[in-house]
Amino acid sequence: MILGLGNSILKDDGIGPRLIQELQDSISDPDTTLQETNLSGLSLLEIISGFDYVVILDAVQSGGKPGKIYWLTPQDIGGQGDYSYLHHNMGLLKMLELGKSLTLPMPEEMSILAIEAEDVTTFGESLTPEVEKAIPSAVELVLSEISKRQKRIKTAE
Repeated sequence: MILGLGNSILKDDGIGPRLIQELQDSISDPDTTLQETNLSGLSLLEIISGFDYVVILDAVQSGGKPGKIYWLTPQDIGGQGDYSYLHHNMGLLKMLELGKSLTLPMPEEMSILAIEAEDVTTFGESLTPEVEKAIPSAVELVLSEISKRQKRIKTAE
């Protein structure tokens, strides 16, 4: 699953849904689900349940240069370091642990592609210029990651 988090009417907060829109034309694999949502926290348990691998696309505000792209894991954003400022930081580690304790089928792997946001509070459907410029690179990174994963799966079979 590729899951874009964010609210598309709050400037850069809409980067997750925007990336999902950009990826729709490039991913035709029936085993890959693309979804966008503005939910966070425990509400995501139901969405990600049953998938073995999830890529989350979201905005981050860590004080870095707007448009900078980060590849992260849930451990990276577990409340330590600069990445605890993911805009939809829902305590991913705690959420995954809770899902497992409830015996829900939680993803075995999760990656987060986060883009440094400039403005996630102003109403507006357009991204700030630097975040907009990051879209082609972010799309390419996600497509590359999905391709690598599919090759690993085929090799393992």
